[in-house]
Amino acid sequence: MRKIYFICFLFVLNGLLAQKKDKLYPVTVYEKVWQEKNSDARLKLIKIIWLENSTFEDPSASIKGIAALNNVISEFYKKFPDAVLTSGPKTVKDNYVTWDWKIQDSKNKPIMSGRDFARLNGKGQVSKIIGFWDKDVALSEDDVLKNLEADNFKVVSKYFDCLFKTSDLTTMQTLIQENAVYNQAEGLPYGGTYKGYDEWTKMFVKSNEFFDRQIEKEPVYFSDATKNEVIIYFTIKCKSKKSGKTLSMPVSEHFDLKDGKITAIRSFYFDTKLFAEFLKSKK
Repeated sequence: MRKIYFICFLFVLNGLLAQKKDKLYPVTVYEKVWQEKNSDARLKLIKIIWLENSTFEDPSASIKGIAALNNVISEFYKKFPDAVLTSGPKTVKDNYVTWDWKIQDSKNKPIMSGRDFARLNGKGQVSKIIGFWDKDVALSEDDVLKNLEADNFKVVSKYFDCLFKTSDLTTMQTLIQENAVYNQAEGLPYGGTYKGYDEWTKMFVKSNEFFDRQIEKEPVYFSDATKNEVIIYFTIKCKSKKSGKTLSMPVSEHFDLKDGKITAIRSFYFDTKLFAEFLKSKK
């Protein structure tokens, strides 16, 4: 009896596996469609599993029909002629299939990656494909660096405003990584190395004992996004609290950043000796 039950179990299991295999057939052909670079050969494959009312949607296109899908793939290969598609394991539930995929060039450099969702019609054809992209992978290296540069500029600009314009230390704290390092020239009355936000604020308080400042020239921004660095160049106009004298001084600040937060700042004054003497001078 147990043997009969076991045979029945195997029969049912084989049936389930066969059903899953049949459901994956249109997805398997769909993947071959994307791997076929010859337009005519690809069109023949598309007709096997695609209908005139089947739809394809991803961030680059929203189309319907056989010829439209073939055209989308042809345009893709015009842009990436050496693209190679690989796919991950499939998850099947009812008439839906989902899987991860990635596309690389001939040198294994990532072009894009994402996840597709397919709705099947139960007759061996695809009713709909919806594709989602991992945007960071899809971007070119130049685009990634441009976006990183823009993000870093925003962080530094907000920090600059918090410190010099709004005195919003609460917001400024959110921009600073824990244990971030601030280096001020040793020759200044508040010079030295400060580690962490609490020490930074002590340095700001100490510097305020010597002068009032205002921005005479707004900062100009420079960047090396490959190193997560931003440099700003600006001019401050200071009034000494001891002597009452005023002084304009060009300043450059070098920022290191990581994951959208500042990890280090180094300040450079056009004439550190002159600035130190100005701060220490008496009436």
